[in-house]
Order: sequence, then structure tokens, then C-alpha cells
Amino acid sequence: MGRRSVLAGVAVFVVVVAIATGPLVGVDATRKPVTQFGEGTATVEGVTTDTTAFRVTDGRFGTGVAYVRVPTATVRVSAVEDRPRLLYLVSVPALGVELTASTVVTTPGSYRLAPDDRGLARDAPDASSYSGRLTVRVQSFEADRTVYDRNLTVEVAA
Repeated sequence: MGRRSVLAGVAVFVVVVAIATGPLVGVDATRKPVTQFGEGTATVEGVTTDTTAFRVTDGRFGTGVAYVRVPTATVRVSAVEDRPRLLYLVSVPALGVELTASTVVTTPGSYRLAPDDRGLARDAPDASSYSGRLTVRVQSFEADRTVYDRNLTVEVAA
């Protein structure tokens, strides 16, 4: 392929992007996603997560620290008013751990929530499993509603 055809291809690409994101088509390529929640509510159809995948495992790369690892939750939303948020909360009281993930809900659809892993103190209680609680809530300035609430067992990987 010659230099001239590469330049022509780049020029065509630039023109197509300019037209697609211009005022005539109406697509705004500069709009930032909504990150602050506000008023409103959402209707949740269901929550899916693997409740058997909650684990305490050894750290990677020889850190000598154990980690609480939590699977991703998928929340299916069928209706939304304004800007509520979904809050995914995992609590393991014996370890003093609370993991959270949240996202602002603006349209119906599926939302994935994935809390970060949490390292445990070296003097954390030693057991083969721990009791925990998984909660998913819809929150806004006007409401805080629990839509999913389960007890769970956090297994310690051998």
C-alpha cells in the first residue's frame, strides 16, 4: 500500500468522525458520563452474583498477606427516574471488612459492580470460613432501598 492511499484513508476517517460527531447528526463525543447521584429511583429486575465465589486467598507475588476477594455482581434495571445509584456492599464483620462498589444509574440495562479486593492485617483471625452479608441497594437523596440482601459464607482457600 502506498503512502498516498494511507493518507487518503486517514483523511476519509477524519471526515467521517467529524460528520458523525458534528451538530448535524447529534452525537456528542465530548459528553462525560454522569458520576454524581441525585434524586430518583430505579426498578431492579434482578441481581446475579456467584455467592460461592467469596474467598480469602493468599496474596500474589509472595506478599504474605491474605486478601478477601469478591465476585462481580450484575444488576438488571428495568426503569429509572432521575439519577439514583446502585450500591453493592459486602460486609465480613469478623475480619473488619466492608467492600463497596457503586454506579450512577441513568438508563435501564445491566450494570456490573465489582469491589476491589481487600488485604487483611497479618493478625486477622484464623478460621476456615467467615460469615458475611451481601447487600445491593438503590440510593438517592430521597430514598435508600435494599433490593437484594443475602447471608454468605466466605471460604478460606487452602
